[in-house]
Amino acid sequence: MMQTMRRAALAALACLTLSAQPSLKEVVERFDAAQAKVTTLQAPFNLTIRRALLKTPTVTKGTIYLKETDFVHFTFAPPEDLIIHITPKALESFSPAEGVGERMKIGIIHNANRKFLGLGQKLSYLSDYFRITVGEAKDVPGTLLLTLDPRSLAVKKRMQVVLIWVDKETYLPRQVNWVERGGDSWLLELGALTTNQPLPASVSGFKLPPGIPVKDEFSFFATRRK
Repeated sequence: MMQTMRRAALAALACLTLSAQPSLKEVVERFDAAQAKVTTLQAPFNLTIRRALLKTPTVTKGTIYLKETDFVHFTFAPPEDLIIHITPKALESFSPAEGVGERMKIGIIHNANRKFLGLGQKLSYLSDYFRITVGEAKDVPGTLLLTLDPRSLAVKKRMQVVLIWVDKETYLPRQVNWVERGGDSWLLELGALTTNQPLPASVSGFKLPPGIPVKDEFSFFATRRK
């Protein structure tokens, strides 16, 4: 009798645990609502880059700045000599020490491929390009794990999967992992978020310095800097 009651209690607990997890519809609504309230965001980050052809990943640090869907800006900490500024129209990078820049114009297809992908974008928008599922994230406590599998042919050609760890309280991203079709991946881990505060003028008004050499490319996602 006691064993039967114990099994019944465990089954009831399991049902309660499952029911406590919000549905995909609820997660999308809460995520989009949380994103809509954020006009600016800044946070320290760790970026782990894994290349399919290399055994050792590259880990860099810095600060990320975001203004709604206007731009996302990465300022890398030394010894990395790099600033990245991404808008809906272009990918730009700048090496202060070398005094050289890169700029690649992008269109809506590239925008859906890479742009912010979970940072400043609504899941309802991303669902046009990805099939989204939600589950409990065991590796990052206090988060839900969103798995975005490409559904459009254009995105399938480039992306294998996008993973977003969403904070259960704020419904803002804690981590984002972009995995490309070839196996390369970028894991972005965010520290404490500061939202809806003025961003530095050097960030909000970022432009490649006049007179510097500017290459018509964007090598950061293609090959890692040496």
